[in-house]
Amino acid sequence: MHVIRTTLVLLLAGASLPAAAQSFNLRHDLEGSVNNSGTGWAVEVTDDGNYLVVCNGNYVSGTVSLGSVVRALVIDAKGSILAEERVPDSLRSTYPGWSNSMAKRVDGGFVAGGNTLHTDSVGNLIRRATLFMVAPNGSMEGLTEVGPDNQSWIGRQAKQTTDGGYVICGEVVPPGATHSDAFVIKTDVQGNEEWIQTYGGPWNDFAMSIDCHSGTNYFVGGQRFIGSNKQHWVQCLNDTGGVEWSKVWGSAFGEPNAHLTLASDGSPLVASGWGYASNDQSRKYLAKLDPTDGAIVWEREYGSICACPLFVVKEVTPGGDLISAGQNYVFPESYGTLLRTTSTGDSLWMRHYQYSDSLVSNGRGVFRDVVPTPDGGFIAVGSAYSVSGIYTQDVWVVKVDSMGCLEPGCHLITGMETQITNLVGALKVWPNPVAAGSPVQVEVQLPEGFVMQGQLRLTVTDAVGRLLNEQQLRGPAGQLTTDNWQPGVHHLHLHDNTRWIAGAKLVVQ
Repeated sequence: MHVIRTTLVLLLAGASLPAAAQSFNLRHDLEGSVNNSGTGWAVEVTDDGNYLVVCNGNYVSGTVSLGSVVRALVIDAKGSILAEERVPDSLRSTYPGWSNSMAKRVDGGFVAGGNTLHTDSVGNLIRRATLFMVAPNGSMEGLTEVGPDNQSWIGRQAKQTTDGGYVICGEVVPPGATHSDAFVIKTDVQGNEEWIQTYGGPWNDFAMSIDCHSGTNYFVGGQRFIGSNKQHWVQCLNDTGGVEWSKVWGSAFGEPNAHLTLASDGSPLVASGWGYASNDQSRKYLAKLDPTDGAIVWEREYGSICACPLFVVKEVTPGGDLISAGQNYVFPESYGTLLRTTSTGDSLWMRHYQYSDSLVSNGRGVFRDVVPTPDGGFIAVGSAYSVSGIYTQDVWVVKVDSMGCLEPGCHLITGMETQITNLVGALKVWPNPVAAGSPVQVEVQLPEGFVMQGQLRLTVTDAVGRLLNEQQLRGPAGQLTTDNWQPGVHHLHLHDNTRWIAGAKLVVQ
């Protein structure tokens, strides 16, 4: 470990802090193997205040080897895994769909839309759209395959409908075709098909998200190819899958999928990217559409041009703000991204998150889903993986406060957008608690090989939102003075020129 000690002198300044919320970081290797490929695709809050994550990874046991198996993780408010369960199927690979693929059921359980994959008796690959059912306590209840079994049906997302049934969307390659069409399948409460509709043209078309409104309309978001140019695509469907309106829009360079959810007023919200180059370079993009005709109510772009799509957007209640999650990829770095905006898309904050440890040094990551939490914060899921060396890709879960901070007060540090999620313990302070006016020892311990981006600095804030000090770390050893500090919790933030690295709480008595 690299050890750095320092002496600080504190100055007072005015600022503000949000209410404290529990934060944590979790990287979970599903099979205990560095060769595993795991991803968290969806997260929801359970009725008892835990977090349910639907994820997948490869599975090998004895003679059984499956390229992907759906799992459910139950995580408590402190980031501990309470339960983990695989889908009960050892004959087929199972896939939990796409970003934000899971939704709550009226009985407190959950449904995720995805697909199964197996080989038939003559060697053909058979993919079937599938509803994965999860009990309120996170145990896997089973799966129901829907749609024909003689084509390639890939499910992406499912929702429960107001009549107790389900809708699932995705894409299908028709027999003999070389392109995919979008599809929607409606079932009853037992998973029996009520209708199947396909949509699209002569090129590849995709449906990645679906949402319901008042039991009469379904809204589907995805991607439509017009020749070689891929465009945002949103459709409004009636209660039998007929198209009421269809909107296709985008730039001359091509856009990622339109990931859709409905606002509380029934309007479609779209998370994606806006293209600026032919090699998937885009800016993060949000839009709100008029539910009656698909007209754009507002649209916004965020951040720099990179491979930077957003994969989900959701409302924050009360208040109507929006939270979205995605990726910020500038080779060789890829960070998970959270973006909070007002209800009209004006940016409040955007933060990027990086995983780094002895195995995944200065690693890459991506967020696939995010949900507001009861304490006012957010929990995001995705995958963390290495840049080089031993390959590993694992389920990644990050819980932050209302400002996107792992330690309250990170937003008070000027120019700090990126946070390393798992080095919180690298900053040591003692004694803790400490009597007001007494000195405190400070020690920094960073993993071997950790690459700093500029000089290390330490910022101190208090619980009522005052920025007490921001100072460069100097010297081999020293003390933090607490003269004139008020009793209560104080927050210490270790950072370099571009990234928040670690934090610690100090209680002054």
